[in-house]
Amino acid sequence: MIKLLIADDEALVCIGLQSMLKWEQYNIEIVGIAHNGAQEEEMIDTLRPDIVISDIKMPIKSGLEVAASIRQKYGRLPLFIMLTSYEEFQYARAAIEVQATDYLVKLELTPEALAESIRKAISFLESYQTMESYPKLVHRGNLQAQRDKFFIRLFNNLFENKNQYLLQKEDLALEFSEPAYLVCTCRILGPDTVPPRGDKLVALCSSTVQMAKDTLTSIQPCYVTSLDLRNFAVALPVPEVDPRHWMSDIEKQLTDMASVLHNYFNVTIIGAIGFAVEDPYLLRESYLAARKALPVALQERSFVFFDENEPLEQEHPLFDFSESRSEIRRAFEELDTLALYTIISKMIEIFEDRPDLLVPATDAACNILYMATSLLADGENIVEHIFENEPEGYRAIYQMHTIEEIAGWLIQFRDGCSEILSTRRQSYKEQIVKNVQEYIKRNLGTKLSLNQVADVFNFSPNYLSHLFSKVAKVNYVEYITETKITVAKEMMMRGEGRIYEISQKLGYESAFYFSKVFKKVTGISPREYMQQIEAG
Repeated sequence: MIKLLIADDEALVCIGLQSMLKWEQYNIEIVGIAHNGAQEEEMIDTLRPDIVISDIKMPIKSGLEVAASIRQKYGRLPLFIMLTSYEEFQYARAAIEVQATDYLVKLELTPEALAESIRKAISFLESYQTMESYPKLVHRGNLQAQRDKFFIRLFNNLFENKNQYLLQKEDLALEFSEPAYLVCTCRILGPDTVPPRGDKLVALCSSTVQMAKDTLTSIQPCYVTSLDLRNFAVALPVPEVDPRHWMSDIEKQLTDMASVLHNYFNVTIIGAIGFAVEDPYLLRESYLAARKALPVALQERSFVFFDENEPLEQEHPLFDFSESRSEIRRAFEELDTLALYTIISKMIEIFEDRPDLLVPATDAACNILYMATSLLADGENIVEHIFENEPEGYRAIYQMHTIEEIAGWLIQFRDGCSEILSTRRQSYKEQIVKNVQEYIKRNLGTKLSLNQVADVFNFSPNYLSHLFSKVAKVNYVEYITETKITVAKEMMMRGEGRIYEISQKLGYESAFYFSKVFKKVTGISPREYMQQIEAG
């Protein structure tokens, strides 16, 4: 059945909603009633409803704040139907910004109006669930955020090797089945009525990106990635690398998307399109080309294509991380604040008093920013905190036009990052190991080699092995073995199959090897253990 949560601080409203319709006729089960915003968000996290009917004005946290938070966590679902006692358009507009499926005024609410709203929500629910599996989103946590990090790594050449890219692609269920792909980088401009920072801007931009995704994926499968508040990238499939066979279609898709977003949110979307590549692993080249064409798109306030005949190496080459990438990665992995401080200081020295290096300096700062948000578990919140007193936050990097401004940004990032990370080293490492342990428990039936899991989490195998042993007080292989045997014993207690079936479910090559490992850990064979259960 479809699960429904009702959230309103007025008890009579909750009672009225429960009795207004015969919910079973809509295949709906009311799974909970919340009376404030904090309780509402907590119940969404635990009950996983498909639809939420929520009052806008509630104690502790408003319904709009809850909806915006849930959108960040889980994407499209659950669907929200917003209730309010106010009829001003600003509330309807706010409901649109958090992508509510409907907006209902309490004084005008009738069974017919509610039924129509529910039917509309069910229709959306059916279409969304065919596009993206909600249970999978719930199981993986914030899948979209992990996919965003994947594409940020891909676009900025942050994978150590292609094998690491392939493992993470498989882990995140990303498919590249079309003959070729390209990248379009987009910028959100305006509107002037929204403050340059704050919750309204965040809600507007996140809703804009989500609607861009909905609009484009309704035409064909593609991947939309938030780069920062006002910038996002789109990986689009094309039939072949020759642009003559897709330029007009791609331009129409993007301009139609921009038109929809302008009508909804009064924003202007501009963008630059890179060339197509047959191997998705090389999408970074298309992204690089798109970024080089972006200044022209900003100047013309439109979508422009990168000129394939123009060489990638222009007057100022973009900053090359090939030599320092491993050092920066290690500094973030190990929270080595001294190394991070030294690396960034050297970068600042290179660019200082060199106005001719504005382009590579900006690119260097952006790459450091992407690495921080990609490699650190709480990366975006960390950089948000560092630049919390700046009008545009850390995103001000995209508005800077002098080498002095870029150097100042790097100094602020360097000092703030060093200060914050130095206080988080132990708790951060514990969280990494906890995440690895949870991944292992979810994937006991698959191959869990150290190299594979290290690639999934974007760490070097040596570092992950050392960190795991130090924090968990047991080495990586021993932990997997103990976890599998513990789960095997639980399965035997519940009668979940024969010995060979349990060994297969836990990823063992044979029942013989499983029995050997089981006896080594427990002192008795699986058969003897099952006999003990039956005797007890």
